[in-house]
Amino acid sequence: MSAGKAHEADGPEVLTLTSVIDRLAHKVTDVELCAPHATRTGRYEALCGHLVSPAPLVAADGTPCRRCVELDPTPTVTTPRRRGGWLGRLLPA
Repeated sequence: MSAGKAHEADGPEVLTLTSVIDRLAHKVTDVELCAPHATRTGRYEALCGHLVSPAPLVAADGTPCRRCVELDPTPTVTTPRRRGGWLGRLLPA
């Protein structure tokens, strides 16, 4: 399980849960995690519509679900790649 980033101050937080059924890491909103039907059944609806029966939360995330990645409302943050070798130590990233 890994935490996502909030879209805006009032936007949903998106978390990643790996399903024991298909071993993919699906994205689930915090609202869905707290929904009464989900807390009773232990299954959560992912952004792609898959009902996730989560793997143990101490396990590493599975391969990301492509459909969930497409539907994720949170912005993706990219970090600039650092130059390797001696040139990378001399020039800023």
